[in-house]
Amino acid sequence: MKDNSLMPIEDTQGEILAQPIVVAEVLRKCSAVVRALAIDLVRRRMRELLIIGSGDSWFAGLACRLAFERYAGLPTEALQAFEYAAYGRPHSSGQTVAIVISSSGRPTTTWDALDRVLATPAYAVGITDNPYPGNPFSERVHTALIPGASKIGWPTQTTTATIAILLDLAIEIGRGSQTLSTTEADIVSNQLRAIPGLMQNFIDDHSAVIKVIAADMLKSGVRRTYTFVGAGPSLGVAHNGMALLAEGPQEVGIAIAVEEFHHGLHIATIGSEDVVIVIAPHGAADQRYHDTAKSVRAQGAKLIVVVDNDTKYISAFADYTIILPQMPEALTPLLALLPLQLLSLELATQKVAAGYKRPSKVP
Repeated sequence: MKDNSLMPIEDTQGEILAQPIVVAEVLRKCSAVVRALAIDLVRRRMRELLIIGSGDSWFAGLACRLAFERYAGLPTEALQAFEYAAYGRPHSSGQTVAIVISSSGRPTTTWDALDRVLATPAYAVGITDNPYPGNPFSERVHTALIPGASKIGWPTQTTTATIAILLDLAIEIGRGSQTLSTTEADIVSNQLRAIPGLMQNFIDDHSAVIKVIAADMLKSGVRRTYTFVGAGPSLGVAHNGMALLAEGPQEVGIAIAVEEFHHGLHIATIGSEDVVIVIAPHGAADQRYHDTAKSVRAQGAKLIVVVDNDTKYISAFADYTIILPQMPEALTPLLALLPLQLLSLELATQKVAAGYKRPSKVP
């Protein structure tokens, strides 16, 4: 079965299921270096943060922007690595921190982005899971963070491990800069460290319903378009969901900000056979999520909503509701990613079981 697929399903499954242990271990083993880095950055009186990466690494930055702004009080921008390498960003200074992420560390345009960072006065932080000899993200930066996650399958635990370490850094910068009081920092840090257990509970409790959802999505044999809708940290999660469909089951996904879904009349492009996935844990965009769910229901498309206990009211419009444990909005990406990972995995698994074959290469 594995040989017929476009993606290493069995490896991906193992990496997804191991995430609760991996995230807990990353938070434990990297705690001291994260805190030391935070203290150093506060001492340097940093004024802005750039998070630079490609694909899932970029999306992780998008997902963590709110945490840095809310907990650390830092203006933060997530930049696509090629865009930064090609166009740069003016006015970087010694008070700019640039976190450049490459899980594999392989030569890509993210290398070029790192070169551009190192040509500025900015303080460079590398995040990589593969600190091989010569990896510039561990050897050429001022500080390296090494989560050590696995990526034999498509990116899952490498993304969540990176998000975990970024969230921890945001909290510790907030502690050091006193944007958060010691009590507030301890509370949020403990909430973050409780998430691996909640991830395990979610996997245990939701695997069966994800199988049902995937079977429903595939049963007609029609090729659907999946639109992932999010705001704030959930916009980063939406982009990751889009990428997972391409990396895994080779389905068509689109990620869009919740306001652009309405402003750009995206609803007019959605057919009854299509699927909209609204990633809507409680936060500043609650009302717009509700408007989106209502519009999708009126259009007659399939609707999956990912909510927590404060936003269950939009489930009245949904074909499927996935309920997450409640967390502060800035910490929700670690939990909100899980149903998208599991759905992508299950779509791929069921397609292969039904006889899906790797297409022939174009000559």
